[in-house]
Amino acid sequence: MHIPALLVGLAILGPPAPPAPKPDVQVTAQILPSEAGDPFTFDQAIGLASRAPAVAGAEAAAAEQRKVGDSVSSLIANPTLNVQPGAAKDPLDDQWRYMGEATLMQGWNLSGLPGDRKASIRAEGDQLTAEARAAALSHRLGAAQAWLDAWAARQSLADALKEFELARDFSAKMARAAEAAAFTRAEAADAATYAAEAHVLAISAEGDVVERGYQLAVAMGQQAEKPPLAAGPLPRPPSPSRTDWPSILDAAGKLPAVAARKLASDADRAREAELRSLKGWGLGTGVKGTRDYLGTWGAQAVLEVSFPLFDRGEREAAPMAAAAARAQGEFQQARAVAATEIARALHEVEHSGEVLAAVEGELVPAARVNAEARQASLRAGETTVLEVLVARRVLTSARQRLTRAQADHAWARVKVWMLLADMTPGGAK
Repeated sequence: MHIPALLVGLAILGPPAPPAPKPDVQVTAQILPSEAGDPFTFDQAIGLASRAPAVAGAEAAAAEQRKVGDSVSSLIANPTLNVQPGAAKDPLDDQWRYMGEATLMQGWNLSGLPGDRKASIRAEGDQLTAEARAAALSHRLGAAQAWLDAWAARQSLADALKEFELARDFSAKMARAAEAAAFTRAEAADAATYAAEAHVLAISAEGDVVERGYQLAVAMGQQAEKPPLAAGPLPRPPSPSRTDWPSILDAAGKLPAVAARKLASDADRAREAELRSLKGWGLGTGVKGTRDYLGTWGAQAVLEVSFPLFDRGEREAAPMAAAAARAQGEFQQARAVAATEIARALHEVEHSGEVLAAVEGELVPAARVNAEARQASLRAGETTVLEVLVARRVLTSARQRLTRAQADHAWARVKVWMLLADMTPGGAK
């Protein structure tokens, strides 16, 4: 390469540069206002998720059960009226005359059925309440993760668009330098290839923003014709210290989903007791009125007692006993799994924080310095175009990793914060 041509090429590459002609491809990787949905902050996203239709339905089920359960009578049976009309022939005048009996009875349970029934209703209500809280927590966690993914996608799109603009400008300058014989056509082709790669990356980033936006709408339980956008800063909830970890793991049974398993076992045991007492000791009291064929009226008290001699409700109670045993085992497993998941989440807070610190404090600055140095060396004629493009690729990858690390660390902290905030006071232990 001749020295004058090289100087011309370096002058073209170095600042200030004339306006670069636009290549054939245009920047299309952007969400236009007509294509984007409404922006949602993190707090708005989890707030909407807490009121999602599924969560509202679970809460309505618990409220309806409480409402109907409170109206259950303490009497175990309705009164019964037995009427026996008839007729008989009067032996004195050989005439048919009316006669009959009417008995009014009220049953009573002597084996504690009213109390067992109330206990069963309370246990079922507690289970539904815990399930509703578990559903709300699950939707909030889903919305939080979806929002952070959508936020990361928007950041990646912004970085991709910026990089594409730089790559496109660099490619145009290289094309002019190649025409001036300052660089080879192969080097100009390398720059054009990198610009095309950046364009494809920007388009892919746009598609990811759209996809993550729709996923956010689903997580919030919202109908969306356009993809919502994650707006606002990243959440930065406090993280527990290591000294608090043992007590947090011991309280894993207080999580709503785990507590619901324990309450399911309690509800099955309560239903088992209710079914057994249903076939327990019973008392029937009533009054009987009579009229004989002579027209004589009479009244008498009625008393009946039933006792569990043969049937003690074993058939009805057996499925409930089995279900209670199964639910107890599921609770034990759910508590162990929850403790493991919390331990993993706590470690992830630290690990993701270390990754973020390394990427933010070491990788990105080093990649930026390297890219700038390569660019300066190219202007000084001390390096090749390919080395500059490799440095740009490394910087682009580092920026993407930084965005992902920020989202991952925020998600780890948010997950632990939400789990700890929603532990049921006095829950299963």
